[in-house]
Parts: sequence; C-alpha cells; structure tokens
Amino acid sequence: MLSILFLLLLFLLLINNNELFNNDFNDINNIKNITKKISINRPIESENLKIVKNIVLNELKEIGLFVEEQKFIKNNHQFSNIVAINKLENNCKYILLSAHIDSIKDNIESTIDSATSIAIILYLAKKLLKTKPKYPLFIVFFDGEEAVDGPWSKDNTLFGSRYFVQNLKYDIECAYILDLIGGNFKNKIATFSNNIKSKPIIKELYELNKKYTNIIFENPEEFISNKIIEDDHIPFKENNINYVHLIPYDFPDFHHSINDNFSNVNWEYIEIFTKILYKNLLYV
Repeated sequence: MLSILFLLLLFLLLINNNELFNNDFNDINNIKNITKKISINRPIESENLKIVKNIVLNELKEIGLFVEEQKFIKNNHQFSNIVAINKLENNCKYILLSAHIDSIKDNIESTIDSATSIAIILYLAKKLLKTKPKYPLFIVFFDGEEAVDGPWSKDNTLFGSRYFVQNLKYDIECAYILDLIGGNFKNKIATFSNNIKSKPIIKELYELNKKYTNIIFENPEEFISNKIIEDDHIPFKENNINYVHLIPYDFPDFHHSINDNFSNVNWEYIEIFTKILYKNLLYV
C-alpha cells in the first residue's frame, strides 16, 4: 500500500513539474529545421545572407506579423534589419525578442552564433501569439553585429542594433537579446540587465530552470561578473531601454570556429532554454 502511495505521489510531482509546458514542446523539430536552413556562412551583403533573410521574412509573414526590412547604409556598407510586430500601436508597450542575423566572414556556419537564437525566437513567436501574452510582440534580427572591415571595435560592429535603437518608434517594456545559445551545459547563461525593473525577470528565469536537472542559468543571487561583453545590448544600455541580455558568460569553445556548426548544437540545452523563456514571456 505504501509503495502504491509513493508511486502515486511521484506521478503527481512529475505532472506538476511538466504542466507548465504540456503539449507545447513535445517536439523540437521545428527549431531544428529552421536552424538547419539558416546555418550557412552569411556575412554582410552576401548572397547567403539574402537567402537567410528571405527565409526569416517568409517565416515571420506566415506567423501573421507585420514585417519590414529596415534598410540603411553605414561605413559604405548596405545593411538591413528584419523587423516584425503583431500590433501597430503607439500607445502601448512591447516585449522585444532579438538576435543578430549575420555571421563573420570566415567560411563557417555560425550556428550558435546566432542561427539557434533566430530559430528559437521564430518558434516562440508562433506559440506566444496563440496564447495572447500581456504585451504585444516585437521582433528584430540585427544585421552587422559582427566586425566589419577589421577586428572588433566599437566603430565597426553593432550596426544593426545601433540603427534600430536610434530609430525606435515604440515603447519597449523589456528587450530580450539572445546570443550564443546551445553550447555545452558548462556554458551557463549570465542574464545581464540594466534596470531594477528586469531583476524579477532574471530571478524567474533561474527559478524556472531549477525544475530541470541541468542548470543553464547562473543564479543571480550568487553570480558576480567582472567580464565586459560587447554585444547588441549595448545600444539599449546606452539609451536606458530596459533589457535582459541572454548569453553564456563563458563562450562555447567553438565560438568563431569551423566547429560552430549544426552537428555541435546541444539540443537538450536548446529545449530547456526555450521552455523556460516561453513560460517567462507568458507572464512578464
């Protein structure tokens, strides 16, 4: 009798742990398929980048979002951010999901940098629009994040995110900026922010993660960072726009190498991350 009661209790606990995500993430093939399609070398102004942008544009349109290419010229280069929104209103706040769409010039797939983030965002957009979250959804994929015409510096990087912020017409409740998602479990995500308003978001991400065996988010109450990470969050920080920057504190070992490819993605990491972020975005 006791053994039956124990099994029943265990069953109820398992249901409770999974009820947050039931039926929504039984299959990760959607994220895999998009990631596979866009995991090609795609530096700025390249034909491959045009291919990737067209794939992403079509995916966003199929979801039912208002979509545009935000074109601009900087440093004698042609760039274009992909911007999508599900409600065109000037009197409300938006949740922004973002990642960069370009890659470095070296002949590598740049799958984790950052095709996986794009695929995750596209998948989340489909799910969120079915559940009607508190805030309408805003999506942007930045062009020109990687260094252009030389090594990384503030003068030849982050072109897309800087242009986007400079021309922002809508009020952002919080910007989620993703990069380098899907490496080893040792590559824990340090959720950086610039505002007290985002502290509960960071705490919730970690608390949701505790439901899983593998912890991929750093504990915000214990984690101390002295490392300066330069990424697309910088224009948001400089303009005091509330954001959370989701990026591993220790970059994957294959960052900017030939091994950043589809075959080296940790799909369990991707699935855990996606489930946690989905739940967080439902109630942010």
